[in-house]
Amino acid sequence: MGKKWNKWYTNHQSQIEYYESQQAAILAVNLIIPSYENGIWDRNESHLYIGYDREEIVDNELFARHYSANVLIPASISQMFRIDIYAKNKEDWIFKYGSDLLQQSLRAGYDCNEGYLAERLLCDYPDFTINKWEYKKVDTPSERCLYACECYEYSYCSIDKEDYYITIDNYLGKHQLVKFIDPFAEIIRVKFPLAVIDSSIEVTDDKKEWILKYGSDLLQQSFMAGYDCNDRYLQERITYDYPGFEINKRNYPKVDSPDEICFEACLGYEDAYCSSNNNSYYITLDNFLGKYQLIKRIDALVKVTDNNSVSGLVINDSIGINVKKNKVLINSNSVVLAASISTFLVGLFTILYVMYVIRSSM
Repeated sequence: MGKKWNKWYTNHQSQIEYYESQQAAILAVNLIIPSYENGIWDRNESHLYIGYDREEIVDNELFARHYSANVLIPASISQMFRIDIYAKNKEDWIFKYGSDLLQQSLRAGYDCNEGYLAERLLCDYPDFTINKWEYKKVDTPSERCLYACECYEYSYCSIDKEDYYITIDNYLGKHQLVKFIDPFAEIIRVKFPLAVIDSSIEVTDDKKEWILKYGSDLLQQSFMAGYDCNDRYLQERITYDYPGFEINKRNYPKVDSPDEICFEACLGYEDAYCSSNNNSYYITLDNFLGKYQLIKRIDALVKVTDNNSVSGLVINDSIGINVKKNKVLINSNSVVLAASISTFLVGLFTILYVMYVIRSSM
């Protein structure tokens, strides 16, 4: 490396380095380009320039030995060349790994883009296909999808209607690759540690802290893998904080006057109230995590304590009508049942006694 007054330099992703000669600059470029051999990069952001001072004389033969005509692109500044990393990477790969036909075609002046893409895809990612529809990344993967994607670097799970795919973006700078996840295939678990949270993941401190402290293994691993996990986090947190509750997207109104069973049911939860959708009644909590309304249906048959009578059963039907079965009603039914049993036993005993007497006199 030289100092800024040296005559040759490279500019790669806004990083400028200076060199003492054209040869040194070209060697530096040749070290940068192989870093894209994995095929996962953003072509629009991965640019590379090689420039020189006005007084420097360019060795065209030296350039020609390293870059073909279609790799060098004139830049807006006359003393600078833009190197097409994709084209340079394509040439290097074809002459290193390509079939004889592909190499001969490239030497004959053909573009060979389709042949290069087909052969490289088969070499790098067998069983993957190029996807033209850009499937959406799932919010939270299932266990099967999470482990399927862990087998491939840079991959994530995407969905198309009901099917799930291992997905890789920016292959060779512009392609999305997909591979169908078989829902019946055996799950191959990849063991990876729960390490430090990626600083690039934008989450609230409360969400991150809760997931790492109380979340399931699947939730923690999905979160560490870079998924948003909003759905699973919300589901697990509701189950943990308010078992039996669910999110209500319709925001039921608060009832005007709750009956006894609804009133007492809501007393068990702080800031809860009774709401209704005209068919059923619900224990209701507003602003869960700052935005959700939670509801839990008030059961049709609930045991309560009546201060004016002994414990009984309160029946709450779908329109909220209460019917109390008090001790007097229960006791009267018991008396009738006991009397019936007694009468039956007396009659049975009388019949048996008469039969015994008749048999003895014979």
